[in-house]
Amino acid sequence: MALPLPRIGLGLGALLAAVLSLGAGAQARGLSAPKPASPGAGAHVQSLPTFAWGAVRGASHYEFQLAADSRFRSIVKAVAGNGAMQTPNLAATLDKALANGTYYWRVRGVTRSNSSGAWSKARKLVEAWTATPESLSPEAATLQWPSQPATLQWSVVAHAVRYQVEIATDPQLAHLVVGTAAKPPQTQGTIFSPNATLTPGTYFWAVTPLDAEGHKGARSAIASFTVEWPSSTSTSVQNLSEDPRVFEPLFSWAPVPGAARYEVEVNSASGFPTGSKWCCSTTTLGTSFAPLQTLANNEYFWRVRAIDANGNAGVWNYGATFTKAFDSVTPSIPSLGVQNPPPGSKAEQEEEEKEEKERTEKREQEEKEQAGKHAFYPLATKTPIVTWEPVPGASSYEVQVAPYGGGGCNWSTHEPGRHLDALTATTAWTPLGHPRLAPEAGWPSVQQDQFPLEADGTEYCVRVLAQSDNDAKNNAVASEWTQVNGLGRPAFKYDPAHAAGSPEGLLATPATAYRLPAGGSFTPRTPVFDWAPVKGATGYFVTIARDAGMTHVINVGFTNVPAYAPRLDLGAPYADETTAYYWAAVPSREPNGDGVFTQPSQDSPQAFNKSSTPPTLLAPGAGELVSAQPTFRWTRAENARKYELQVSTEESFATTLEDVTTDATAYSSGSTYPANALLYWRVRGSDWTGQGLNWSAVQTFQRGLPAPSLGSNALSGELIPALNWSAPAGATGYEVHVEKVSGGGVNFKTVTPVFTPTEWYGVGVWHWQVRALYPANRSGLTVTSAYTSRQQFVRTLAPPSKVSGTRRGRRLVLSWRADPAAKQYEVQLSHSNGFAKLLERHRTDNTSWAPTLDTTSASGRGTLYWRVAAIDVGGNVGSFASGRFGSASRTCKKGRRIVPCPKPHRARKHR
Repeated sequence: MALPLPRIGLGLGALLAAVLSLGAGAQARGLSAPKPASPGAGAHVQSLPTFAWGAVRGASHYEFQLAADSRFRSIVKAVAGNGAMQTPNLAATLDKALANGTYYWRVRGVTRSNSSGAWSKARKLVEAWTATPESLSPEAATLQWPSQPATLQWSVVAHAVRYQVEIATDPQLAHLVVGTAAKPPQTQGTIFSPNATLTPGTYFWAVTPLDAEGHKGARSAIASFTVEWPSSTSTSVQNLSEDPRVFEPLFSWAPVPGAARYEVEVNSASGFPTGSKWCCSTTTLGTSFAPLQTLANNEYFWRVRAIDANGNAGVWNYGATFTKAFDSVTPSIPSLGVQNPPPGSKAEQEEEEKEEKERTEKREQEEKEQAGKHAFYPLATKTPIVTWEPVPGASSYEVQVAPYGGGGCNWSTHEPGRHLDALTATTAWTPLGHPRLAPEAGWPSVQQDQFPLEADGTEYCVRVLAQSDNDAKNNAVASEWTQVNGLGRPAFKYDPAHAAGSPEGLLATPATAYRLPAGGSFTPRTPVFDWAPVKGATGYFVTIARDAGMTHVINVGFTNVPAYAPRLDLGAPYADETTAYYWAAVPSREPNGDGVFTQPSQDSPQAFNKSSTPPTLLAPGAGELVSAQPTFRWTRAENARKYELQVSTEESFATTLEDVTTDATAYSSGSTYPANALLYWRVRGSDWTGQGLNWSAVQTFQRGLPAPSLGSNALSGELIPALNWSAPAGATGYEVHVEKVSGGGVNFKTVTPVFTPTEWYGVGVWHWQVRALYPANRSGLTVTSAYTSRQQFVRTLAPPSKVSGTRRGRRLVLSWRADPAAKQYEVQLSHSNGFAKLLERHRTDNTSWAPTLDTTSASGRGTLYWRVAAIDVGGNVGSFASGRFGSASRTCKKGRRIVPCPKPHRARKHR
């Protein structure tokens, strides 16, 4: 008979749950909570430490957690992918660096069947990476650029992988001058030189360390330094011309260290207002400068200042005041006078003698009537030829002719036939006629006077001035007037010509009539043409051609006298030719040009050669090696208005490095020429109309670009060094060539004579050298000097220092001092010191490591060998520090503690 079950008030399901709960509770109560050992509760640390705890009886391994909140709802994923770590070790370490903050950690034991015990009491940990960089340099409060480029240096901060550098113009570091607020520069090392020239002034800077994961540490105190650029220099101004008629300024100054270019200003007012500026619109690389355009006659003030590679300007340096005058001597036109050409035939000579006798008698009578008063009698002539000697620096001349009367010269009259104003490049003037038509349609326009000067015995005054070129404001630069025979005196009496008579045969000019230029002669300028009168002629078409057949006519003038001085334009002045010119005086029966019965080829054409005297090259000398920026100089050429300078690497000048036009006889280039190459240069003048005159002889020179000199540089080290060198004058930058340990090379450019890489990869022997960069032209292209000699730098990555290992029971920990060049560390564990077979291999950001090796297992017993090495940001592994853990001692339970077992007692034998 079945007995009834007692009623206990529980259903079967509830009973089963109670049984299971009782079993679990019994198991949990059997695995106590670990006791945290270190770090202590509330500890403050600079970086993540080793977490350690006491052993729990029955635990085969432990589960470790680190969280950013006390309730562990923000598990730090850096511990493991699932936010927790399981290890048989009685210590745990993290792989990644963490940001500053408050963290909580706990640990619990886990049985072999994977049953977890109670969590330890959570411990608070505060990571506060407060180690601050200390600024070490610049030590001087004021830096002199470029001899003291800004090089910032600070102390090492443990656990820093990089440093963020901020340089600003204000103490709040709001206005950065290098990089941007969003992206300031960063560097691996503890030294930094900005790749920029800093404008003179005060700067503020600070450094913030960054750890392996980019977390920021504590920023350094804000330091400051002042940059000064000693840009004062001595100045001088000299006259390029040895002739007192020409003042051509050449400005010079001593080189300013750190200057890339120089700006020159010439002003007619001492305050240098913009409206009174005359020069200059371009900068120069050298330390001398001649204005490209002629200055007006005036008193001038000038100044110069240096400009660095970044466009920062130095102080103005003021030069001596000077006065610019052109042809300011008396007389301004040398040897100015009127010539009376000799008469042609014997009959003409007799007629001339008769007229001269009559003039003499008339003058004697006038002197008697003047009652002893002085009277001036000008030359009486039928063919007035006004001539003078060339004026140095003149490219044209203005000639004015006015009637003499009332005891003076009436320069203001504009009465037709009584006043003339002409421009010429020839050193002579003759009157022109006015033809009705040219006899040949293919001729160029005829030089003529619209209202020819009246040849009726009138006395005329003549004055001449010289012109160099138009100034920078397009006004003519001219000399004072010089008057023939002096002020207020007539130059000549223009007598009517003899009666033309009847021609002897065909109305043509015979070869015997030609006087100047002599047949086959050479002249450096456009000549004056002179011939004997042709019987029956009252006018002449003077034709100048390039061929003997007179088909290629380049210039035609019409005159009523047997002389012709070509004026400007309409084919004059004549160009230099390597072949002869031909000329002919084509006679006309009528004074208006009618009655021409010949062609030029029938008038006995005469040959002459026009070839100007070219400039003589003065500097640089033939074959000279020029170490500084060259200033080209040459002598003045007659009749030259401007000069063209060419520089080339080819003797043929097929291509040019420089092709510039200037009014001066000197030029300072705005370009730097290739170093050590053979360079060719030449100069030629151009006349008033722009025609090129003869080229000078070709001369050679070489440009030597100074290379930097290496300073005192480190030869080895772990951290990034500052590589420094001298700053050659005129250099605008530098190129550093580095030959890497791994082979191959890389180039870096900087504008300062110091270079600090921001990343330094590779361990072994590096080589580096530097060369200076010079501006090739104003468009930003550069040419380079030679490299310095190669310098060696041995990059080291030392083994970590202060390495210590702890092996006690089931606790196994390795720790070391932070290496300033390390981003991470590699740690290895092996049973052999050859490390051929590894038990564990690990990489960590931090400076301690707790392996997950079970020291109670067969693989974890016995002697263990360890080693640790630094790894830089490039992944390069440095030298290893190594050691060993001895065999672990056995552990025994003493009360509730696990302690090393005592050595066994050996009983003594008794005799």
